[in-house]
Amino acid sequence: MLVSLRLTGRMDLAPYAAMGCFTSLYARDETYARRVRLLAVVGVGLTVAVAAGASASALGVGVWAPILVVAAVASGARYLSEVVALGAPAGLMFVFAAGVAGYAPRTWPEVGVSAGVTAAAAGLCWAAAVVGALAHPRAPERLALARALHAVADHLEDPSGRGVHRAEDAVRAAWRVLHARERGEGTRGLEVLAARAQGAIRGGSVVERARRAAELREVARRVRRRRVVDPLVEEGERVRLSAYADRVRAGARPVRGWSWGRASGAWVVRVAVASVVAGGVAWLWGLGHGYWATVSAASVLQVAGVSATWHRTVQRGVGTVVGAVVAVGVFALVDISSVWVVIALVVACQVGAELVVMTNYAYAIVCVTPLTLALSALARPGEGTFDLVVERTAATVLGAVVGLVVCVVVADRGARARLEGALVECERACARVSACGGAGCRHRLVEALGDVEAAVAVAVGEPAVSVPGERVERVRGRARALLDREPEPV
Repeated sequence: MLVSLRLTGRMDLAPYAAMGCFTSLYARDETYARRVRLLAVVGVGLTVAVAAGASASALGVGVWAPILVVAAVASGARYLSEVVALGAPAGLMFVFAAGVAGYAPRTWPEVGVSAGVTAAAAGLCWAAAVVGALAHPRAPERLALARALHAVADHLEDPSGRGVHRAEDAVRAAWRVLHARERGEGTRGLEVLAARAQGAIRGGSVVERARRAAELREVARRVRRRRVVDPLVEEGERVRLSAYADRVRAGARPVRGWSWGRASGAWVVRVAVASVVAGGVAWLWGLGHGYWATVSAASVLQVAGVSATWHRTVQRGVGTVVGAVVAVGVFALVDISSVWVVIALVVACQVGAELVVMTNYAYAIVCVTPLTLALSALARPGEGTFDLVVERTAATVLGAVVGLVVCVVVADRGARARLEGALVECERACARVSACGGAGCRHRLVEALGDVEAAVAVAVGEPAVSVPGERVERVRGRARALLDREPEPV
C-alpha cells in the first residue's frame, strides 16, 4: 500500500494507510468465521476514527476539537472492545488513528480521501487475514491447540510457580476456539488432543511428567505442520479421550456473542475524562503533538482495573523511553528524508509490533514509537528529529500518568458485583463437580475458576472495592482441591 502511494506521489496519505494496516493486529487467535466479523468491525472502526479525526482537523476551530474527538473515539473504542470481546490491543489503535488524523492538517475534500485510503488498507489486511481459510480452514484451532500443548509441557517440566495457571488458561483457550464452530472430522481429532492435554496437567512422577512433556511437544510440532495428527495413544485411550471430548463439548458454556451491556460504564468514563484532561494539560504546556498525551492516557485505560492500569502505565513509559532511544539511533544511521527509507522503517516497525504485541505491551511500544516518529516526520518534514523524540517521550509519560490518576479517582463500583457473581458461579460449579464429577462439570469448573481469577484481578486495587479475601481463597481452594482430587476420566 505504501509503495502504491509512493508511485502515485501521494506519500502524504501514508499515515492513513498505516492506520488501516493496524487491522492485522486483531483476532489473531480466533477462528476464521469469527475473524471475518471481527476484522470487518475493526476495519470500519479504524476508518470512522480517521474520518472523525480528519473532520476535527478540517474544522479549523482550534486545538480542542481534535482533543474532544479523540476522547470520544477513545471512549467508544473502549466500549466497543468490551461489547465484541475484541481482545488485545483493544481500543488502542482506534485512538491512535483518530489522533494521527486529528493532528495532521486536512481540508474537507481531503477528509474523504484520507478515510478512503484507510478503508482500502484495512480491506487488504482483512483479505490477507482470512484468505488462509481456503488452504488451511482449521489453522486457528491447530495453533491454539499447539500453544496449549506447549504450555502443559512447560508446566510438567517445571511444576513450580504459576505454570499450572498458564497451562489451564491455554487449555481453556484451546477449548473455546474448538467449540466456536460445529464439529467436523478434523475438529474431533483436535478435541481428542485437547482432552489429552487437559488430562496431563496434574499427577505423575518426575519421570512420567518428563515423558508426557516430551510427547506433548512432539504432538504440538505435528499439530502445527500437519492437517491430520496422530495423538500418539493406543486405541483404547483414544476412545476414552474422544468420549471425554464429547462430554466437554456437551457441558461447555455457550460461545459468548456480542453483548451491549457487557462494558462497565466506569471504564468508559475513565477513558473520556483522562483523554480530555491529558490533551488539555499537553496544550497548556505547549506540546505541539498534544494528541500523543491523549492517546497515551486512553491506551493505559484499555485494560480493566487499577492494578492492570498501573502495569500498563509502567510498560508504556519504559517502552516509549526505550523506543525513543532506538529511534534516535536509527535516525542517526539512516536518511529519513528519503521516502523509501521511511517506508522500509514503517514496514519493519509494524511487523515488529505485530510479532510482539501479544507477548508484552512494552515490546510493542518499543516498535510503535519509531513508527510514530517516522510517520510524524513524513507528515511534517520540517520538524527536527530530536525535538520530536523529546516531545514524544514527554507527552507519552504525561498521558500515562494522567490515565493512572484518573483510574484511581473514578471508582469502578461494579467490580465488587462482578466478583460476587463470579464467586457464586464458581461455588455452583464446585457443587456440580461434587455431585457428578463428569467431564462437562469439571470443564465448567475450570471456566468458572478462570472467571474468578479475572474478576479478582480487576477488583484488586480499586479504592472503592473491598475484596473478600477469605472467601476468595476458600472458593479457590475448594475448586483446586476438586480438580486435583477428582480423577480425569481419560
